[in-house]
Amino acid sequence: MQQSINRLDHLAILVKYENFAKYKKLFSDVLGVVWDEEVTNDSARVIAVPAWDAGLELIAPMDNHGRYWDRIQKFGEGSVTIVFGVKDIDAAIQRAEANGAPLRFHIEMLGTEPWLNRFKVFREAKLDMFEEEFAATLTLGQIEPC
Repeated sequence: MQQSINRLDHLAILVKYENFAKYKKLFSDVLGVVWDEEVTNDSARVIAVPAWDAGLELIAPMDNHGRYWDRIQKFGEGSVTIVFGVKDIDAAIQRAEANGAPLRFHIEMLGTEPWLNRFKVFREAKLDMFEEEFAATLTLGQIEPC
């Protein structure tokens, strides 16, 4: 695995909790995707599973409220977050803000993610780049493998 710079790092696909296992299996069966360990993020109220080598991640809200649940209600399953690889996330945030895409929030890792030790640096930042009606979101990712 190598660091993605100025290109797509991975797509995070939002699905309903009850369909999480089904879509995980479907991607494995149809495309041969090998998933890493699942992670529960209690503060965001989601379950997620990355497939770093495939450039995919599945995310599902664990209950019927919060921003991820609201997003599914608005756009349905399959809404994506584009995670775009950058060399320096702080510089990338400054550039984005200077060009009309302000930082919404930094995505915090809990430190308990079982795959986190595969990376020297793992920082992500969600931007407000698209209009509310746009069915995708954008996240900057400074994701440096060991």
